[in-house]
Amino acid sequence: MLEHIADFTAWPILTGIFIGYIANRIMSGEGKGCCMNFVIGIVGSYVGTFISHLLNIELLGKGYLTNFVFCVVGAVTFLWIWKKLFD
Repeated sequence: MLEHIADFTAWPILTGIFIGYIANRIMSGEGKGCCMNFVIGIVGSYVGTFISHLLNIELLGKGYLTNFVFCVVGAVTFLWIWKKLFD
């Protein structure tokens, strides 16, 4: 059972900071700090997975590059929505 939990959370945790940093650079041209990049990266990973389900794209078994691209797209989408709502 614990291996399923590790599989579910390993990707967002390991790449969350990097994904958040890339999304912040795309949206504003600068990083927001390690912790904020981490949070944005994790939320973006889940938003990217949601977007892939909306588009009927199965990410499981597609490779790390495809997953990474959807995570970055999800993080950029999250930041765009955040800026529209709160700026």
